[in-house]
Amino acid sequence: MSDRQRDFYRIQDRLLMAWRHVDLSPTSDSETALLSVNREIENSLLALNDAQPEVSKVLTLLNRKVELLTAAISRVEGSGNLGGFNDKAYVDVSLSGTGMGYFSVTNAEEGSAVEVILNLESIDIEIVVKMIIVESRVSADAENPGYWLRGRFVEGQEKQVDAVVAHVNQRQFEQLQRRVQAADINVNEGE
Repeated sequence: MSDRQRDFYRIQDRLLMAWRHVDLSPTSDSETALLSVNREIENSLLALNDAQPEVSKVLTLLNRKVELLTAAISRVEGSGNLGGFNDKAYVDVSLSGTGMGYFSVTNAEEGSAVEVILNLESIDIEIVVKMIIVESRVSADAENPGYWLRGRFVEGQEKQVDAVVAHVNQRQFEQLQRRVQAADINVNEGE
């Protein structure tokens, strides 16, 4: 997607999210298999969400539980790069179809890969998307120490990116509706 399209399909939002460092090159056969199955599950859940959102939501929660258990086992065994996601929290984000920026108390180096869980409330779905960090800067707000991280989505995640674009479009539509309603109120008050 070009930068011109990115500028048009971009919003500031507050989303429930979590992230973790990830290695885009798996280090073992079992990790490769696990990542492959996880990708298939994610794609199936995104497809299922349109037809049966309630079932998709339950399966998404079960998948998240399995990921948390896998991460816990990896930490106990001291193996792999499947470290757990930090706790989900509402975070201010800048979101587009090409990537996102977000505030974090933990830094991620430029060029490193991260995996982000996003709860896209406007379309009622949770996705996991991989990004490469393209910018990391220290927060200018002394009362909120941390980092502003900006990443570009990794290629090959079309369904996840489509979900992000759908969320962005929905939020833009909601903003337009609020502006129209505010304009209607101002017109009616002037009568």
